[in-house]
Amino acid sequence: MRNWRNDPKIAKVMLSQNGTHITKEEQLKWFNSIQNQPNSLYYMAFVGGVVIGYFCFQQIDWQARTAIPGEIISIPQHLDEARITLGAYCAIYDMGFENLGLKKLKAYCKLENKRAIRMVKLLNFKTTNIDDECIYFKLCKNDYYTMRDSLLKKLGLN
Repeated sequence: MRNWRNDPKIAKVMLSQNGTHITKEEQLKWFNSIQNQPNSLYYMAFVGGVVIGYFCFQQIDWQARTAIPGEIISIPQHLDEARITLGAYCAIYDMGFENLGLKKLKAYCKLENKRAIRMVKLLNFKTTNIDDECIYFKLCKNDYYTMRDSLLKKLGLN
């Protein structure tokens, strides 16, 4: 994961990193800091034994049933990037809405992160605010399922 985060293309669009290099010690300190946090969940995603990404739900408000999702996806070229990427998002969001009982996801990204903006719009997030640095979104459970069923059918993943 540190290698992904230190990739210049990824590091420059991460708000928490803002392009800086992460050392092994910093990564271990972060990893130790997230252990047993009741309001955050972290997952590694695999396809056929190959790690393809990291997903999380942060700032989970169990009472309001909201969370902020996050991810880093790095799919090897020999795999079908679109199907795996969208399938992974659907799998993690299904888990959030079905297993965790979430009702809404909130997201934000840097304005320059065009790929993330395209992805959240594809996943049916709605824009809620824009400031000088970021664009903010929300995704309600019903809006997600409306998009998901159609998307999975198009991708042949249903």
